[in-house]
Amino acid sequence: MLNLALCDDDKDFLAQIAPEVETIFRHLKVETRIFTFKKGDDLIAAFSKYQPYYDIIFLDIDMPQKDGKEVAKELRILDKKFKLIFITAYTQEALNTFQYDVSGFLPKSLIQERLSDVILQVINRINEDNPKAQLFKVAKSPIGSMDIKVPLDDIMYFECINRKIFLYTKRETFILYNCQFSDIVKKYTPLEFVDIHRSCIVNIKYIFSIDETEIRLDSGIRLPLSRRKRQNVFAKFSEIISGDNII
Repeated sequence: MLNLALCDDDKDFLAQIAPEVETIFRHLKVETRIFTFKKGDDLIAAFSKYQPYYDIIFLDIDMPQKDGKEVAKELRILDKKFKLIFITAYTQEALNTFQYDVSGFLPKSLIQERLSDVILQVINRINEDNPKAQLFKVAKSPIGSMDIKVPLDDIMYFECINRKIFLYTKRETFILYNCQFSDIVKKYTPLEFVDIHRSCIVNIKYIFSIDETEIRLDSGIRLPLSRRKRQNVFAKFSEIISGDNII
């Protein structure tokens, strides 16, 4: 399942392009959910909270108030992995968009001719990159739950507090719904997470330092470290460091 966002201030264009995009993905046997936005700020707000995580974003450059390039800049601060397709009525704009890591470019005057090829190209890139997105069911305020998709590399740590399991990401904190901490430990410790005490596992890539009683993350967050687990944490941390190319 891929989540797609289409953002364009022209509601008539959105109404036209959304079913065309859906049809192409269906023919390619790729299941999708499509979300449409008329304002870049609304897209940014949704993406910042993983509501949902968008694998592909189709973004119009020529929008009032905040144009597509400004929106793309803010989206890239949030995430580097999603695939970005710029749409514009002005073909010369392509020369000014490469800094946003663009996967495709669609001039509106040629959209019928190029849409299928651009989508196929982006799907191939997604398959090659294999972003290892993780699916979670999280508590939704005030009641109920919702499903979110989070790239594995965005997860900093999991912590169990008063029988609630908290998922800490680079952007937001979530409470997992109907989940056992033992299942989280079993699934994620083989994926470069390490248990630092009986109620917390941490993504090793976010560990900045280790001392006798705590670890510090790159963000400055400090977490208690069990003395019994310190040697194992230090060993795994050292493996990652020694595997890096440090000059």
